[in-house]
Amino acid sequence: MMSWFKIFTIFIAFSSVTIADDPCRYQTEKGVIDLSSLARTDDKAKYPDKVPATGSGYKYSYNPCKPFTELPSCQGVAGCQVSTDEKYSFSIGKQETAKWNPGGIGGSPTVTYTDGPKTLVVTLVCSKAGTDELEALGESSTNNYKMRLTNKCACWDGCGGTPPPPPPPPPQRNCSMHGHVYTSDKEIIQSTLLDIAINPSQPSPTTSSYAVVDKYGAVIELHLIGIDDVPSVFFCLQSLQVLSIIGCTNLSIPSELLLLADTLTSLTVANISTSLTLPPELFNMTILSTLSIINSSLTALSEDIINLDKLTELTLDQNQLTSLPTALGKMASLKRLSVSNNLRLASLNALNGSTSLTTLQGSHCIITNLPPNILSLSTIELNNNLLTSLDGLNIIESNSTISMSFANNSINSISNDFFNNMQTIEYLDLSGNQLSKLPVSIYPAKRFSNTQSSQ
Repeated sequence: MMSWFKIFTIFIAFSSVTIADDPCRYQTEKGVIDLSSLARTDDKAKYPDKVPATGSGYKYSYNPCKPFTELPSCQGVAGCQVSTDEKYSFSIGKQETAKWNPGGIGGSPTVTYTDGPKTLVVTLVCSKAGTDELEALGESSTNNYKMRLTNKCACWDGCGGTPPPPPPPPPQRNCSMHGHVYTSDKEIIQSTLLDIAINPSQPSPTTSSYAVVDKYGAVIELHLIGIDDVPSVFFCLQSLQVLSIIGCTNLSIPSELLLLADTLTSLTVANISTSLTLPPELFNMTILSTLSIINSSLTALSEDIINLDKLTELTLDQNQLTSLPTALGKMASLKRLSVSNNLRLASLNALNGSTSLTTLQGSHCIITNLPPNILSLSTIELNNNLLTSLDGLNIIESNSTISMSFANNSINSISNDFFNNMQTIEYLDLSGNQLSKLPVSIYPAKRFSNTQSSQ
C-alpha cells in the first residue's frame, strides 16, 4: 500500500509534466491561460443550466478545470447536456480528455473535451471588462457541442502568470476524540480504515471515496461514498472546506459537525436509505454557502436555517417535504433554490418577499400557485405541477434575461399584463397546458432574444 505522501507526490509530479493537456492551465509562447479560479470544487457546475438561443429541448452545464456531477447521469464530467424536464442527462466531455488549441492569427483559443463519440468545444473569448458569461451554442452536428466562455481568465495572462508566493502553512491544532488525541489529518484518515483515495487524477464522485489534500497535508475536500456511517473523527479535519456524503446506509450527523464551523463552505448529503434528521448544530455553520440534501427522505427543514447568513445555494430535491420554512423568504444571501421531486410539496408561499432569489426550481411537485413578491427571479422551472395560472409572476422586475418553464401543468389563461415588466425572455416553455391563446404583451420584439417559446 502506498504511503500518504507518496501518493500525493505522484499526483503533483503527474500534473507538472502535462501542461499541454492540463484542463486548468495552458501555456504557449503567447502566454498562459489559467482557468483555475473559475472552477467550482464542490462537485457542481460553475455555469449551470444554460439554454441555447436557438432552443433545442436541452440545457447545458459546464465547469472549467474540475469535474462535476449533475443528476441523473452526468458523473465526474466537464460538460453535461440535460433535458429540460430533467429526466435525462448526458456527459458531453470529461476533464481528463482536455485538448487545447491556441487559435490561429486573430483567432480565439479553444479547449476540447470528449466522452465516447461526443465532443465539446469551448471557445475562450477574452474580456477585460469584468464579463463572466457562458453561452451554450447547442449541438452543431450530431454529437458535436459548442460553448463560448467570456471572461478575463480567457485572456492570455489574464489570470495566469507567476503565482503569488504561497501562504505559510496553518498551525496544526490537536483534536481530542473518544479519548484519543489526533495530531494530523493523515492520522485521522488512516484511523478509520476506510478505503479513501488521496488526490486521485480521475475521481469517481459517485462510486469511490476520495480526499483532496493540499501541499501542507491538510484535507480540504472529503467525499464519502457508500459507507455504513460517518466516523465522527472526520470532524477533526480542521481545514475541511467541502464535505459530501453519498449513499450512506445509516447516516446520523453528529453534533461534532460544529467543529467544522470555521472552515466548511459546502455540504452535500445524498441517497441516504433512512430518513435523515438534520442536527441543530448544522444551523450554526455560519460560513456555509452551499447546502444540498438530496434523496434523503427529509420531511422538514427548520426555521433555524435563517442563521446560515452566507448560504447562496440550497438544493432539497427528491425528499418528502410538505412545506418550506418562511425563513427562506427572508434570507438575504440565498440566490438559488431547488426543491424538485418533492411529491407532497404543494406551496412555495414561504418564499414570499425574497429579494435575493434569482433561480427557483421546483418541478415534479404538486404546487398549485406561484409565490408572490419575488422581484429578482431570472430562472424559473416549475414543470409537472398543478398550476392553473401564472398569477404573481407579473410582479417580476428583472433587468436580466429571464428563462421560464411551466411545461405539463393545467394553466388555462395568462393575464394581459403578465410580460409587461420583463425586459428579455431567453426561454419560455408552456407546452402541455390548456392554453388557447397568449396575451398580446408577449409579442413585442423586445421580449425575445433569439429564443424558443412553445405553447
